[in-house]
Amino acid sequence: MNDIIISQPFHGLLEKEGRSQSNWGLSRSTKPAVYVEPISYADVQAVVRDAQRFPSPVNPVGSLLSVTATFVNDGGTMLCTRKLDDIVGLEVDRTGRQIVRVQAGCRLKKLNMWLQAKGVEIPFQAEIGEATVGSVAVGDTKESSLDGAGYFSAHVVGLTFVDDKGELRTLTDDKDGVEFYEFKCSFGLSGIVVECQLEVRPATLCRSDLSIEVFQSPEELAQGLIVKHEACDALFAVVFLHQLASFMDERYKAGLGSVTPASSQPACDEFRIAKRLAVQRGFEGVEVPQPKGLVYSRHDFVNEYWRPSADEYRLDFQYYEHDISQLTHVIVETYNFTKDFEQQTGFTPNGWATYFVHRPEKQKKPFGLYSGGPGISFSFDPICSNPVDPAGNSSRSNTINWRFTCLAAMSLRSKHNGCSLGT
Repeated sequence: MNDIIISQPFHGLLEKEGRSQSNWGLSRSTKPAVYVEPISYADVQAVVRDAQRFPSPVNPVGSLLSVTATFVNDGGTMLCTRKLDDIVGLEVDRTGRQIVRVQAGCRLKKLNMWLQAKGVEIPFQAEIGEATVGSVAVGDTKESSLDGAGYFSAHVVGLTFVDDKGELRTLTDDKDGVEFYEFKCSFGLSGIVVECQLEVRPATLCRSDLSIEVFQSPEELAQGLIVKHEACDALFAVVFLHQLASFMDERYKAGLGSVTPASSQPACDEFRIAKRLAVQRGFEGVEVPQPKGLVYSRHDFVNEYWRPSADEYRLDFQYYEHDISQLTHVIVETYNFTKDFEQQTGFTPNGWATYFVHRPEKQKKPFGLYSGGPGISFSFDPICSNPVDPAGNSSRSNTINWRFTCLAAMSLRSKHNGCSLGT
């Protein structure tokens, strides 16, 4: 006797019109057969269990920000978690840690504002506030963190997800060890995340000295980055390699606190808004202030970005990781390649976003970026901005990306990842 499959009710938004969906940068689009926005964990289970109503593959997304083709799913089911965005609350887990329990579709800006009101924080200052918790819990991020590992998923201590059978499961670091750490490297391929547990701590303030420095050679530029990195608690830089210049954000610990001091607020707002616009436009034509001694709450620098129009400057980037011991080698070889490529094509990236990322022990990050064991990596990400520039779009853009990938893989022995703003 054949088993009878009874459809499970689905209560969220369900569309079958085959509408096109686009990523933030408008560089990719897709037409899923079904688009759904679940409003409960049971809705997610219903999608996974009923392949007739919800054809495979099922592709979970959050804010549809990814600038890569990772969200493309023609003919499948796109499952958007944006309505699963509750912050359940603070609690103490079985190991005695204070954690926040939050649903996967919650945006990082919303979470940071909620935590700020409670006087606590995650030791990670997100760049993109519209990225969702679920996407960055199992994907790659980077941060020049003042203390702790410099990527978001390092602070995730528990995950609840729907597996390939439609079962609701939970993994935690203290109970599930290897399986849990591997899941966090899965980019969502091991299950659809619906809830996360994040370790929190009392909120702290940061102090930044901002500057732009010019150098005479790529070797001198590399040495300048090394000196700055060693002299402060954390360093973020945007390297304008073709101009042998760098924007420097030297960061220092500034004690406990969750609110930017009133004395710093005007300068903080001016810098935050300018930085947001620079990131939005791929560092094209934006002058960023250079205040010194800027004290601020890291919550205040988690920004959100508007969705650009088709002819508007917008951020596009690639994502590379190198061990800090390779910094001079990477800077010099990339400079030589860039000048040669510029002479041939007229194109050069607007800059290279440079983060210094602390890595944990190997078992806590077994695969992908930052999986080399204890140490420091630097993320060296070429940035582009102009989608209407013939030298920087369509097939030329693919050539550029391919060339940079080959350079990194063959000459620089790096790890490379197609970037994601947090799908």
